[in-house]
Amino acid sequence: MDGLDFNLADYMKFVLAFIFVLSLIGLATVVARRFGFGLPTTARNSADRRLGIVETLNVDGKRRLLLIRRDDTEHLLMLSPTRELLIEGAITPPQNAFSKALHEAARPTSTAPEPQGPPLPKPADTTPPEDAGMGKKS
Repeated sequence: MDGLDFNLADYMKFVLAFIFVLSLIGLATVVARRFGFGLPTTARNSADRRLGIVETLNVDGKRRLLLIRRDDTEHLLMLSPTRELLIEGAITPPQNAFSKALHEAARPTSTAPEPQGPPLPKPADTTPPEDAGMGKKS
């Protein structure tokens, strides 16, 4: 081979340079995600989430309706490949029984809740009966 005479040192330089470049790419990825340039971040638990997709509906092959929720407000959007259109904004979501129960359960209470249903029976006496036939030997 004319002029392409590689020895072990050349291969080692290539491998070390390749590992160095991959580590720089990994470091840049970590730094970018740390400063918010990577994947979208979401709140860790569902109680802190402020934004969510309530429902989606495909209108046709290219268009889709989206109902999104932000805080206590919903917005209806139509998405297409060329543009986004706000159909209706600032919709107050309906209070169905499930969401109403969730809001009431999340609200802190200052007093203890009243017990519901019939009162529970009193526990039976747990003291052992005195030994009738087995007296102490003296």
